[in-house]
Amino acid sequence: MTNALTSPRSTAELAAATPAGRDRYVDLIRLFSIGMVVLGHWVVALLTLHGAGDVSTSMPLMLSTWVWQVMALFFFVGGFAHARALRHRPPLGTFVRSRLSRLLPPALVMVAVWTGLAVLMYTAGFNSGQFAVGLQTITVPLWFLGVYLVIVLAAPTMMRLHERYGLWPVMGALAAAVALVDVVKLGAGLPDIGYANMLFVWLAAHQLGYGYADGTLQRGGRRLAGLFAVGGLAGAALLVFGTSAYPVLMVGIPGNELSNSAPPNLALLAQSFFLVGTALLLRRAGTALMQRPRVWFAAATGSTVIMTVFCWHLTACYIVQAGLLVVGARLPAADTPVWFLALAGWLVACSLACLGLVMLFRRFERQAPAPGTIRTAAAVAGTLAAAAGLYTVSKIGLDELVTDQGISPASLLPLVLVAAGALALRGGRSHAAAHPSTMSASSAGASRATR
Repeated sequence: MTNALTSPRSTAELAAATPAGRDRYVDLIRLFSIGMVVLGHWVVALLTLHGAGDVSTSMPLMLSTWVWQVMALFFFVGGFAHARALRHRPPLGTFVRSRLSRLLPPALVMVAVWTGLAVLMYTAGFNSGQFAVGLQTITVPLWFLGVYLVIVLAAPTMMRLHERYGLWPVMGALAAAVALVDVVKLGAGLPDIGYANMLFVWLAAHQLGYGYADGTLQRGGRRLAGLFAVGGLAGAALLVFGTSAYPVLMVGIPGNELSNSAPPNLALLAQSFFLVGTALLLRRAGTALMQRPRVWFAAATGSTVIMTVFCWHLTACYIVQAGLLVVGARLPAADTPVWFLALAGWLVACSLACLGLVMLFRRFERQAPAPGTIRTAAAVAGTLAAAAGLYTVSKIGLDELVTDQGISPASLLPLVLVAAGALALRGGRSHAAAHPSTMSASSAGASRATR
């Protein structure tokens, strides 16, 4: 999302600021995706904190994860944005700095705030029970950023492959890689090798964004979209119900954590095709909706705080839970008749808390990127360090950051990696960037490319 539309004050101003060639439907997909992520996490938090009952094995609930596991749409939209940004072939340092300028700052602030809270909570004795669970799970969503940063780094190479071979050969190679990883994982009994699909599955979804950006997917019309949707759904169903190798869940839920997302696999790739195909089928209606000035105003305004929402939405439900703990209230478990009333109240309260957090922290998402480019080595090292740190902290959490022996080095290391990566991405200026005319040209090119 480009900063050209940051903080529009009226529908008229927004209409004037919106480039004529902007694909507004992409913004709608992005907003839908973040909405589903937030809703899903809030529901999962409610089930975790107040009881899931028997619903964790309910087939309707398990099948619903085929719809609200929407990470493929995030990577699909990211591929589209990266294809636009790479049209002018910017240097790697320029491209990386431009793409990460809105991704990293909100995450860095969130990690810094919660690191401080972890220390304070330990000092105050709030380091067990629900408090420990909160510190362990608050960083879970950051796995997405860890993977996404690696894909940002790979985007120029994947774009060159796309331009040379086209969409279908590259997609075929990625799908074959996913299948091969699954075969080795299942056949050789090597579960850890499955994590290679954290790259292959999401790269495939990202590559589809390239196909959308150059019109390949649109040229196939509704027939191709339907083939993706129906074929993806059928493929996922065949793998899940026709074999014993793939669970029903596309994302884990409390009491039933085994899913096709941990790690990703061929079933999740098929579900990704289903989601992208469905999005393509709805493109005409979604585009028409986004032409309405008020709807576009709301969508464009919301798009300026997506990373802030992503980073702070779990904190919002923890604030609500803290309030419940203070007053000594406990909500009913999910298998009780009044649960849906409790769910409605929970979602409203979480929404209000999230709105307050967004208002407080949104300025960190709206910072202008540092001018110029950085050396390739600094871009690569900084991105990989930040990615490794974010992914690791998403897995280990912050609950063991402070122990009776002091700060835990194992928990501190990923935080150091994140900070070191961010510093490398801000520094490491190249000689080309030092020349004013080069800086101006590269910055202008990157700005035009993201529109």
